[in-house]
Amino acid sequence: MKPLLRRTPDIPADLAAGDLAALVSGTPIEEQCFRDVDLSARAVASLRMRACLLERCNLSGATVKSVKLRDVRLVGCDLSNSVLMGCEATRVELIRCRITGLRAVECRWESVLLEDCEARYAQFTAGVFKQCEIREGSFAEADFGAADLSHTVFTSVTMRQAEMTGVRLTGADLRGADLEGVRIRAEDVRGSLVTPAQALAWAHLLGLEIRGE
Repeated sequence: MKPLLRRTPDIPADLAAGDLAALVSGTPIEEQCFRDVDLSARAVASLRMRACLLERCNLSGATVKSVKLRDVRLVGCDLSNSVLMGCEATRVELIRCRITGLRAVECRWESVLLEDCEARYAQFTAGVFKQCEIREGSFAEADFGAADLSHTVFTSVTMRQAEMTGVRLTGADLRGADLEGVRIRAEDVRGSLVTPAQALAWAHLLGLEIRGE
């Protein structure tokens, strides 16, 4: 069983400079670069972006009522405690971003990379993740309840005490995840790829009693 390959964003090397006015306008944004823009605590009706780059932008505490991202990369951005409603993302990368307490309930993400992100308490309840990758970050106590994580790859990521009850993990690679204290059921882990140590730790979910000779 091999995880499906994540597709990377298609972003041109030469991007026009964008500004705060463009981000809050609600009009579609294409092939623009945003650096050090402060959108914190703002209410934005719509954020629609294609082939864009955001670096060190501050969206902490912002509320966006409709989010559609395609071929977008966010580097060093702060989305802590932000609310992203109706969040659809395709071929998007979040690298070294702070997303503590982010609320992206019922998100629809395809080929999304979350790398070296601080995501404690983030909420992805009932979200759908297709061909996504979560790498080198902390999702401790995050909420993935009832999410579809099929074919998602976890690499060097902390998931301690995360809520994963009702998740779908068909084809997901959990071998690189620290799953200590994760709340999950026996039927939820079906079809996932785990290490022998992880399987042993989850033996109680299947009602197994392991004894020596």
